[in-house]
Amino acid sequence: MKRLFPFFCSLLLLLALGLPVAWAAQPDTVSVQFHDETAGRYESAVQAEKVNVKLNGEPMELDVPAVTRTVDGVDGRTLVPVRPIAEALGATVLWMGENRQVVISAGEDMVILTLGSSQAVVNGNVVDLPGKVPAMVAKYDGVERTLVPLRFVSEQLHAQVDWDNDTFTALVTARQSQPEPEPTPSKPPAGPPDGFLLRVTADDNAQSITLYLNKAPRYQVLDLGDRVVIDLLGFAIGSGQDGSIRPENPVVDRVRYAQHGDDILPEENHVTRVVLDLAKGCSYEENVTVTGDANLQAVVVTVKPPATGPVVPTLPENWDPNAYTVVLDAGHGGSASGAVYEEIMEKDITLPITLRAAELLREKGYNVVLTRSTDVYMDLYDRCEIANSVEADAFVSIHANASSSNLSFQGTFTYSYPDSTRGEKLADCIQKAVVSRTGSIDRGLLTNDYVVLRETTMPAALLETGFMSCHEELMQLIRPDYQEKLAQGVAAGVESYLATLPQK
Repeated sequence: MKRLFPFFCSLLLLLALGLPVAWAAQPDTVSVQFHDETAGRYESAVQAEKVNVKLNGEPMELDVPAVTRTVDGVDGRTLVPVRPIAEALGATVLWMGENRQVVISAGEDMVILTLGSSQAVVNGNVVDLPGKVPAMVAKYDGVERTLVPLRFVSEQLHAQVDWDNDTFTALVTARQSQPEPEPTPSKPPAGPPDGFLLRVTADDNAQSITLYLNKAPRYQVLDLGDRVVIDLLGFAIGSGQDGSIRPENPVVDRVRYAQHGDDILPEENHVTRVVLDLAKGCSYEENVTVTGDANLQAVVVTVKPPATGPVVPTLPENWDPNAYTVVLDAGHGGSASGAVYEEIMEKDITLPITLRAAELLREKGYNVVLTRSTDVYMDLYDRCEIANSVEADAFVSIHANASSSNLSFQGTFTYSYPDSTRGEKLADCIQKAVVSRTGSIDRGLLTNDYVVLRETTMPAALLETGFMSCHEELMQLIRPDYQEKLAQGVAAGVESYLATLPQK
């Protein structure tokens, strides 16, 4: 019976490709681990059948092999690395990490594949994938790649797929380019959109909201008092579904987006309307800036909250005017939970680390001011005002990271503001000390336009202690002994930086 198994696998593949059944060559196999999106982890390694791929008669050079995959043991499909096949057929590939989606676009055609889903979105329409075999991540001897169904993707990009039974080879033939369309009438009928809204994301540290598109933006902005409307002209929603997000933002309570036809502007067959619901007391003129970025292919919304009056910091009783002053900032808090994984909130990780680091620095004789010492909401600009008002010598914001696109990614980063030499030196001292004490993966230094790095007048650093999205590292981050090591690293890094300054 075991000898018949490869034959039946070949037979199923041929049936799936819709070709006549004949005796196929014995395929080679390769060890692969497929990622289970539902469980959030890799399955055990299996020996998957290798499939050769030819494009227009020439063998394709793939960095990892194309392989067969079945769902529920039936109807095998060929999976191929997405970027080589898509780009060979004249398409571009975009990874939407937050949604675990692969976007393949070529001209007016757009295919959106969600990892682990048996459905795809083709030009705004939801369709079932043949055999229910989804796009997925696979690991070949430690090398991770995103794989997509070969026949489905190729045919959406107007290519033909045949099967060579003798050599276990998929034959992809790119079709000739289509003729130029006829001139459009003066009032064109509803047709394909000019472009797509790919995703809407909020960066809470930068206090920004970004509308990512697949081409340079064309838009208009309307001020409706308690709302700001951004109409993306000629754009449809790539996923085909309206949606909303709630950012951790003192100005924008909610972002809603919906797809329209010509009901908004008669001359536009497609308009995606994005509505920013503003917090009480906020306005477009005073608190919101909307900028189109052709290079990024995005519309970026940045906000600044209204002034709330001076913030009075709580100073320690044993304040020493001759000692260095450090401001420690526990990320998020109160209604701003930060990242949430496995019912664990980022704000509950950052606070104990910050409180312990404050104790260690005070024991060394430094003045330490906290932006928050309990689970309360603190506006980012208020955090900066606290640091500026006490004329701190160093500012450190403590956070935990997350990556929805790679649930196994681990490590420690530290950020500083771009071109801030002193901020980079502080970040470097903290990064080295934290990695040394925790043994975490050293992901190095980065820069970003985060509010707490931009609005503070002293050297500032933002520590990303580890990735909550990785189960293994999350379990470390919630352990008291590991939090102690993190706090020791922060305190040692700050002390190392202050040692480089002139004595007060």
